[in-house]
Amino acid sequence: MVDIVSYSMIAITAFCFGLIVSFQIAHIHYCRKLTQLLRRSISTKTIAPVLAEYEELKTKT
Repeated sequence: MVDIVSYSMIAITAFCFGLIVSFQIAHIHYCRKLTQLLRRSISTKTIAPVLAEYEELKTKT
């Protein structure tokens, strides 16, 4: 019979690994979104894209 402590350690390790991976995926997603927004702002030479994105996020919540 497999020890319950071993299963618990595997479960905790898998949970922590999942948290780390999900944090990294979210970080990459928002960094790409910010980079795209900054490129639009630089090309238009205004902060209008930033304000438009802010308003869009504000209406979603």
